[in-house]
Amino acid sequence: MENIGFCTNPDGARIAYSVIGNGPPMVMPPGYFAVINPYKTVPEIRNFFDSFARYHTVVMYDMHGAGLSDRKRTYFSLESELSDLEAVVNYLKLDKVILNGSLIAGPVSIAYAAKFPDRVTQLILYGTYAHYGKYLSEEFKASIISLIRQRKNWIGERTIASLTNPRANVNELELFVGIQQENTTPEFHARWLEMFFTLDATQLCPLVKSPTLVIHRKGDRVIVFKAGLELASLIPNARFVPLEGETHYPFLGDAETVLRISLQFLGDPVDDKQTSSAAQLLTNKLCHDVFISFAYPDKDAAAKIYAYLKSNNISPFWCEDLAAGQDYPKLLGEAIRASKSFLLVVSDSSDNSDSVRKETTIAHNNKKPIIPVRIKDILPKNLEYLTANSLFFDALPQPLEQHLPRLTTDIKKIIGSKAEKKEKIKE
Repeated sequence: MENIGFCTNPDGARIAYSVIGNGPPMVMPPGYFAVINPYKTVPEIRNFFDSFARYHTVVMYDMHGAGLSDRKRTYFSLESELSDLEAVVNYLKLDKVILNGSLIAGPVSIAYAAKFPDRVTQLILYGTYAHYGKYLSEEFKASIISLIRQRKNWIGERTIASLTNPRANVNELELFVGIQQENTTPEFHARWLEMFFTLDATQLCPLVKSPTLVIHRKGDRVIVFKAGLELASLIPNARFVPLEGETHYPFLGDAETVLRISLQFLGDPVDDKQTSSAAQLLTNKLCHDVFISFAYPDKDAAAKIYAYLKSNNISPFWCEDLAAGQDYPKLLGEAIRASKSFLLVVSDSSDNSDSVRKETTIAHNNKKPIIPVRIKDILPKNLEYLTANSLFFDALPQPLEQHLPRLTTDIKKIIGSKAEKKEKIKE
């Protein structure tokens, strides 16, 4: 069970932290803004952290200026990041810790391990660096920061998303941008990037005394492979493990290999069935009663529909039943073809979503019953042709919950008597 709490850094700013699991403490400083809310909503992140939490008390926290932490921030440096890490560790009274740092959390973890060699028992560094700014031209750095500051359509965040996960589909890109919109601002992201380019832990690496594991994917487009190789060479007796792949995030792509290598390094039991989050998610059958299609801003509404249908003996399917790192578009298409019906959450967002249009087109071409559920008082324009022969279900006025019993009845009529038979057997 997740426990969320708050502490303050030396400047009095609120730092939100979360604790899961039980065992020797492992602190995972934020590599990219915030983790507490994404942990709740993104299955791949949750499975990744939970795999460590089976054997450790895992501590994660949102960066000062993002997520649930104090949003007011003016100072960005290695010293300020280190100060926040110290504040969390000291507040929780952790005498000995394992540090697990990725991206910008790498130099921060190195700085802590160098400053407190007797407190860090083991150090894991994934997809990170000692000093990354030297690999990039000043022109490139200035252009990407300028792009991030442009608020229109969050174009900078979309650019970063395509680099961190080159194989991401439209749904995954929307998920990334949605997380940024919820947890930070373009200006904060720009200041964060400026810090990302200037952090330099080169002189601190030789001071690290704890056993260290460095993992880096060869095709990483955010932190190039040679940066990870250099990092491992600077830390005494560090173990370097190169991996195939180009996805930057450790919880995407071949996440089970990252987990297995990390758990082996820590001396924890390795159970492939437990650590394979992708395998767990892909064992879900693609054949369901209804496929739920939605745009990311409507995720909460889709989640309520999903939960209510499932509690009433209707088998729903949505994109989060799949794991990233697989052939996502292909599996979504197969799930739509295998489902008995197609529920479309209708709003301005879905009407302008390329991914929703593609999903609805697959349903239309495969002659699936399309159930457009209006949660906003609009008539779709971009989806008009695909929904022309469908009777709209109006979940208006709000709240949505009051309309779910009637929606459930309608869906049962559409999909036939299978769900009703389940209810009779249950009785």
